Amino acid sequence: MGDPTAVIFDLDDTLYPERRFALSGYAAVSQAIAAETGMPARVIFRFLVRRFRDHGREGLFQALCRAFALPSGDVPRLVEILRTHRPRLRLPRRSRDLLVGLRASGHRLGVLTNGLPATQRAKVAALQLEPFVDAVVYAQEHAPGGKPAHVCFTAVLGRLGVEAARAVFVGDHPEKDIAGAAAAGLHPIHVVHRRIDSPADATAVVVGLEAVPARVAHVLETRHAAPC
Repeated sequence: MGDPTAVIFDLDDTLYPERRFALSGYAAVSQAIAAETGMPARVIFRFLVRRFRDHGREGLFQALCRAFALPSGDVPRLVEILRTHRPRLRLPRRSRDLLVGLRASGHRLGVLTNGLPATQRAKVAALQLEPFVDAVVYAQEHAPGGKPAHVCFTAVLGRLGVEAARAVFVGDHPEKDIAGAAAAGLHPIHVVHRRIDSPADATAVVVGLEAVPARVAHVLETRHAAPC
């Protein structure tokens, strides 16, 4: 048999929509404020969801404090509730089926994720992801800021026992995932959720996860297949 191959995934907005974690966190924040103030949690949650939808995360909790006459000094505490809450998440069926299929094809599977390790571990646990992969690596445990630092990719390759040239990295972020993986010698597949320009470093571009197996087969089993 040839040398082992691997498919390594980013987590947020690649294997599941990161928006679901944000909504789970906003529910936790709403419930905490309701318990302290007596205000209806549903009203607070609706405000957070609308503000997030219209303006994104920037200044979200500051806007919440202004709208509900909460002390502005509460913002760091609300951020901490978001980061440390126990998220309610579900691994999408297409992601689960993708991982099962790639493993059945003989590839070793890994996840390399940025973000605070404690927060990312809570996401992985909620998604019940670990049975579907061979290694989960938290990038910020290996370099400040995590990806795109080379050492993060080296760490997950080491856990999987696979050479960079025999590994595909699947992610959504042009710099942290695609450029970082390419610089480390992996073959990056850029997952986009709408048609946008992708970095030149991308080996392939897919809209959604459905096309990933065919691209992996082309890159690893055709272009880089080792003789038996």
